[in-house]
Amino acid sequence: MAINEYNQQVKVFTLSRKLLKNAILVKQGDDSVTVAFQKTSRDEIREMLENDVVQNNVILLMTHNIKGMCYFHGQCTNVYSGNAPREINAVFTLMQKLETIQRRQDVKVKANYMNIKLSLPFRNMTDVPAELIDISAGGIMFACPSAMLMEKEIVIYHFSSTKISFDIKARILRIQDYLKKVDDTEEEIRCYGCCFEDLKPNEEYAIREFVLYLQREEILRERQKEEYLD
Repeated sequence: MAINEYNQQVKVFTLSRKLLKNAILVKQGDDSVTVAFQKTSRDEIREMLENDVVQNNVILLMTHNIKGMCYFHGQCTNVYSGNAPREINAVFTLMQKLETIQRRQDVKVKANYMNIKLSLPFRNMTDVPAELIDISAGGIMFACPSAMLMEKEIVIYHFSSTKISFDIKARILRIQDYLKKVDDTEEEIRCYGCCFEDLKPNEEYAIREFVLYLQREEILRERQKEEYLD
């Protein structure tokens, strides 16, 4: 791995893919990584690493801005105090890259009817409530019960994540009815598929990160569901 190739957030799993703890990337090398576990002790880290069948062996989930989510099989070779109180660093030798979940610009991920806000310039309406159906780096699909919109109409999507917020111009390309599943019932809603326009590089980067975050959460939910059914 090249230096600074991966994002800061790291997830540590058992070999059976059970989440152990979140960590922060401290240092990268060609065949090892150092991560920091915050608000913990050295004994807690040792106990955590010994929970699996093979002692000190884990799966590390690291996120690359281009490659997507990468899973590595790592072996802990050192544990020492970090730079902050109750912060412990752990060095993992990367034994093998297990899989890569590729992120592409046109990948759409479900947003599970996330509540969002829109502005409708053509109608002089602001802070219009809507539900996000799915999102990709190129556009969104949303439901907007309070207004009947038209093809080619411009909407402003007030994008917000944990890191950044900004407004995105989007143009409606298609209108379709969509079956929304709520518990054991289905409700038909009117949805609008849009493409983003005039995206700045930093805005596109933020959307890509958000898409990847939703994709990762969906994969983890599916795996937890499979484990529950097993």
